[in-house]
Amino acid sequence: MADKDLGEELEKLEDGIENLKNKEFKILGIKVTAVTAGAAFGVVSTVIGGLYGAFTVYNDYMDMKEQIQSYVAPDLSGIEEQLSVIQEQMRAAEDAVLQATDYARDIRNDLKEDVTRVEDLVDRLKDDVRASEKEVREIVDLAEQRFDNKRDQLFQYSDREIKNLESRLTARIQESLDNPLSN
Repeated sequence: MADKDLGEELEKLEDGIENLKNKEFKILGIKVTAVTAGAAFGVVSTVIGGLYGAFTVYNDYMDMKEQIQSYVAPDLSGIEEQLSVIQEQMRAAEDAVLQATDYARDIRNDLKEDVTRVEDLVDRLKDDVRASEKEVREIVDLAEQRFDNKRDQLFQYSDREIKNLESRLTARIQESLDNPLSN
């Protein structure tokens, strides 16, 4: 084999293929070439494959038809009961949410009214405090005036008494000086 040339072998193979193309055979009394035999084989195998595929599809169809005819719907009553319970719970939750919303709205309105009342009370209290403050200032002012008057009267009285006392003391001192032995 080592003695043979690869190029020569390929040429021989090509010549054999060329000769095979043109060579005619007899199959079942019909003359055919290799190309025609290959094409016929392709057509026959395609037809047989198609028939086999159709048979398989028909067989699957018959199995499916049998399964469909023997189908029994599952019992969904348990699921329907669960759904009705869930729907009742949802309604109850919705009612609870609505009640909570109403309650919150009532609380908000009550708080708003309470805040308004407190603001009114604070305003009135401010007015009362201002009036009381004004009254107390007037009382303090009157008291200061009375105290000032009393102090002035007291000072005037004290001044008169001191002058009176001074004049009496001066008179006694003078009398004592005029007559030192009289006491």
